[in-house]
Amino acid sequence: MTMKNSHDEKMTEVIIGEAVSELLSAGMDISWAALLNKLRAALNVETDEDRLRAVVRAIDEVRREMLIGSGGHKRSYDSTSDPLASRGKLH
Repeated sequence: MTMKNSHDEKMTEVIIGEAVSELLSAGMDISWAALLNKLRAALNVETDEDRLRAVVRAIDEVRREMLIGSGGHKRSYDSTSDPLASRGKLH
């Protein structure tokens, strides 16, 4: 594992942790769907490019976990669109 990958993984874990903390603070139930919704909402407010990339990686991780939990069957929440498409290209 390279240093960059280690940093990327840590940042992704931080983003997921923050999203879970926000759900808990709001008194919401913790579920894959709630976490995915919270992460998607972060795409609209996050301005730092490193954190945006981490949010996208976190969304991908949650989607993979949701697919594993569903036995590999896609569900309506499994979007294949690029979550950053509306924000423009990241450098």
